[in-house]
Amino acid sequence: MPGFDEEFGPLRKKAVLDEKELKKLEDNLGYTFTDRYLLEEALTHSSFSRENGLFHNNERLEFLGDSVLSFVIARALYRMYPDAKEGELTHMRAELVKSEALYQKSELLNIPYLLLHGRSIKSDALPHSICADAVESVLGAVCLDSGMAAADRVIKKLFLQNAEEQEAEHDPKTALQLWLQAHRMPLPNYELLDVKGPSHAPEFTVRLYMNGFEHIETDRTRRGAEYKVAKLVLNDLKAKFGDE
Repeated sequence: MPGFDEEFGPLRKKAVLDEKELKKLEDNLGYTFTDRYLLEEALTHSSFSRENGLFHNNERLEFLGDSVLSFVIARALYRMYPDAKEGELTHMRAELVKSEALYQKSELLNIPYLLLHGRSIKSDALPHSICADAVESVLGAVCLDSGMAAADRVIKKLFLQNAEEQEAEHDPKTALQLWLQAHRMPLPNYELLDVKGPSHAPEFTVRLYMNGFEHIETDRTRRGAEYKVAKLVLNDLKAKFGDE
């Protein structure tokens, strides 16, 4: 199989893929490729291949990377949240791997600048979806280059680093617990009042009463309902006792 330089010829020299930039990307990934061709293929959009009569692009790597990313995140969340239901885990995974989240990772890796694309796509207006797909392609390339263990390390570094701290920041239940502990108050007790609806689309109603404040909320998941009442009670407590 011809190398990337042999197949692309002078076209590569006109592109932005130079050794220093690729090395920066590897540094941000925390991974160094054995087969650099895989990385460069991951950064080749199909529009570039079509315009230049090339066979290879990053679509197959994207297919692989999408599956690898989904599996690694799913397994990590399964281990991190042993009490979470399937729907809750599915929601958390979707938030982590949604297109906009992937685009943010692409910016961290400088992919919008590195990505080879056709002249029909303006460099200053790359669709977020193309950059998000390229992140999955890079992850697929890591997997092919060194296997699942290497992909697992890269994905955890990019998507799950400081996950517990981030969860505490965005999880009203954790935020309420930390506030109560800081003020030496009893921890909350969430009461499940009702579950209605069909098994494939239930609605959970949860009650939280503490320190004279009571809230009842409904959501499609029990966790979601608990988040809602926790946020409302925390707001009440801060308003009464201060926002320290």
